[in-house]
Amino acid sequence: MVLRFFLFTVIGVASMAAETIHLKTRDFDPPADRREYLSQPLERRSPGSSHYLIQFEAPVSAEMIERLRAHGIVVTSYVGRSTLMVAAPDDFSVAGFPVRWIGRLEHRDKISPLITGQVATGHAPGAYVVEFHPDVNMTEARAMVREQNLRLIENRYMASHHLLVAGNFGAISSLAAWDEVAYVFPASPELLDGRHVYACEGAAAAESTTTGQFGGTGYPWTVTGPNGLTLGYYFSQLTQELPANASQQQILKAFNEWAKYANVIFTSAPSATAPQTVNVLFATGAHGDAYPFDGSTILAHTFYPAPLNPEPIAGDMHLNNDERWQIGADIDLYSVALHEAGHALGLVHVDDPNQVMYPYYRMRTGLGTGDITVVQSYYGAAAGAPSSQPAPAQLTLTVQSPAANSSTTASTVSASGLTSGGVAPVVVAWSTANGEIGNALGSASWNIPSIPLNLGVNNITITAFDAASHIVTQTISVTQQAQQTAPPSTPTPNAPSAPPPSTPAPSAPSAPPSGSPGNTAPPSLLITNPASTIVSTTAATITFQGMATDSVGVTSVTWSTSTGASGTASGTLTWIAQNIPLLVGTNTVTISAYDAAGNSAWRSVTVVRTGN
Repeated sequence: MVLRFFLFTVIGVASMAAETIHLKTRDFDPPADRREYLSQPLERRSPGSSHYLIQFEAPVSAEMIERLRAHGIVVTSYVGRSTLMVAAPDDFSVAGFPVRWIGRLEHRDKISPLITGQVATGHAPGAYVVEFHPDVNMTEARAMVREQNLRLIENRYMASHHLLVAGNFGAISSLAAWDEVAYVFPASPELLDGRHVYACEGAAAAESTTTGQFGGTGYPWTVTGPNGLTLGYYFSQLTQELPANASQQQILKAFNEWAKYANVIFTSAPSATAPQTVNVLFATGAHGDAYPFDGSTILAHTFYPAPLNPEPIAGDMHLNNDERWQIGADIDLYSVALHEAGHALGLVHVDDPNQVMYPYYRMRTGLGTGDITVVQSYYGAAAGAPSSQPAPAQLTLTVQSPAANSSTTASTVSASGLTSGGVAPVVVAWSTANGEIGNALGSASWNIPSIPLNLGVNNITITAFDAASHIVTQTISVTQQAQQTAPPSTPTPNAPSAPPPSTPAPSAPSAPPSGSPGNTAPPSLLITNPASTIVSTTAATITFQGMATDSVGVTSVTWSTSTGASGTASGTLTWIAQNIPLLVGTNTVTISAYDAAGNSAWRSVTVVRTGN
């Protein structure tokens, strides 16, 4: 028996400004570019097809999804009103479609911030839930997991495209680099113990398109004025498994648990079709929408609020009348209604197993602190909210150093600062206008040991984001000035000349001198793309990417080739080295990571470039 909480959207066709794409790892506004995906790395198991994010010039309609399907493009996830995740053949064409941008999920977008936050502090979890795109063959998915030397934990309660996987984070990160993987998030204790849980297959949009776990925004009701949200409820049909009064009591108890903390009032509505009304309907089989209950495979589905769904179906909650509904046991009506009510209020799934909106159902007595924080961010805190659950403070970000509009002659600059408020965990990331990216160490008090600079003005953006998708950014300018070269010294007569420096082997670059003799542990360095140590290509350049961690902080990741080329990768915790040049024949590409104590680690890959 599988629980699927489907949340449907019917989307209009009116034009709109380009929307921000909300992921759990970041928000971004891609520039209009229909060919960007061609320059992004791709590692896939099944040739001929891969996954793309497509942003359209206007909200997606059901008719557009049908047109995409006719062109061999399958919609696999709903991301936003105008953004879809699709599976498409290599020769696909979007000619005639109002496409604004096409890209891919980046490696950093596929790993939950909860996990990267733990890794950054040296506490990587031992088990993970790996979500594959819904079109991926799960037999192939299992083979991919085993090829990374990861252990499958068999659990019959997993969602149809989830696998429970144990192993070290390096192998998990390598797996996440593959195109077939959509997202990796923490496993709950119930999953690890094999206890009976029910999987939420994911929120769904038009044409049964599910919302991927990587999606990071909710869809609350539009509220105007200071009085919060008034939401009606109407019981159209109740289950025969329980007395009518008992069913109503459990569902109202779930509604009131949300209203206890948020500025939301649930009130009896005059009819099922009244505006802003949650129509509660226990039904079997086909029941008036496009999503019939199929025996005992679906417990419930709920429709997102307006304007994402039209009235009168917006917010409606449908429960499968074929299920054996109970109170306080197994398929607990209160626990299911509590999760469903969260969707009716516009909340999406979260990565934290301690929250009601985690995508695996278990018995609940109330909301988690993260659930409360998110719903309060939508509608404000209830006037009588219990003092034990205060309204969360606004997320703030302070950059203490470097000072705005500062200058230096160094090739890198460090940064530090503070965050406060928000919904834990809070992650701090950095990026530059030149494309370098990385994560800071720490959260409430954070630091970035090394940000690479170019000559001239460097605009550095520091971003803090929390589990409720609140985002705060600050941009500072640091000018790198050219160093003045000292005149050459006059050699001392008859002094012996120094021997020429030896050239290190390209596969084992030398490290800078250690700045901290007491810390000799090298960084942990992982290459996630390419996924093997011997690669063949016809291309003139290649892109490497991966992750690097260290107890005192990774300061830089560099690359070099056996043909004499070298450079610095963008980012540290998650890094990418683009456009590494290749000569026809055998090339050895070496990636090196350096920490703040001067220790280093390296990995090399043999790349054979064949003639066209």
